[in-house]
Amino acid sequence: MDLIDEAKIPCRTDPDLWFAESPEDVEFAKALCGGCPIQKACLERALEREEPWGVWGGELILRGTIVPRKRPRGRPRKHPVAA
Repeated sequence: MDLIDEAKIPCRTDPDLWFAESPEDVEFAKALCGGCPIQKACLERALEREEPWGVWGGELILRGTIVPRKRPRGRPRKHPVAA
């Protein structure tokens, strides 16, 4: 097994970003995973463990499944806002 330089693994520098509340921060974390040398293995293992939440391997996981994006906090509007 090759040793990987931890400086090349983005989540090792600011782990809180991968569990962020804001949708913008979550998207930023997902983008940082793009160049990670263990991205595929990270995602596979997170799905195996059924991680409850966070960004793993460039994907957002909630309740053990991949979701496309994080919704902002609060309830959605009942009626669309007129533009």
